[in-house]
Amino acid sequence: MHRFRGNIWDYDCKPKVMQTLGYPQEMNDMTPGITEARNIELGLGLQLCFLHPSKYKLEHPRFCYERLEYLGQKIQDLVMAERLLMKHLDAPGLWLQNRHRRLLMNKYCGRYLRAKHLHHYIIYGESVQDKYAHNRRLRNPANTAVQQALHGLSYAVYGKRDVRRLMFEVFDFEQVQPQEV
Repeated sequence: MHRFRGNIWDYDCKPKVMQTLGYPQEMNDMTPGITEARNIELGLGLQLCFLHPSKYKLEHPRFCYERLEYLGQKIQDLVMAERLLMKHLDAPGLWLQNRHRRLLMNKYCGRYLRAKHLHHYIIYGESVQDKYAHNRRLRNPANTAVQQALHGLSYAVYGKRDVRRLMFEVFDFEQVQPQEV
């Protein structure tokens, strides 16, 4: 992980990303060492969230966002299910299931990341950089993956409360309402 500390992304992009996402959060840890470790984990994790698998995955399989994306996808489903159940107490199960699926569609998750202009900070490998530069259809799965990886990191560092904050205050997941088909 030493290659990720003190590089250009760390100085140029990380402060902008942290400001947009509202990091670091105020935490009341028992010891200051835990808070310091949490902030280091947050900084390194943010860089991994924006690291496309085409960059370093061949050197080491953990140097990309895929593991955080997996965690983020699961916690995002859980947080949205809780939100829908609490907001629509008397709604039938099938309606809740359809609503949940529509709100978490991949094309909308990528849109939330682009709305905050965070897609500019994704680090692609040279092999895919040219392909992704002018083709939004290729970039959208990467945008969605980064957004889900951010939720995974948020859960790992701060817990479910921060995932709720990201989903409903920062990214406003209930903003885009797809039409019924």
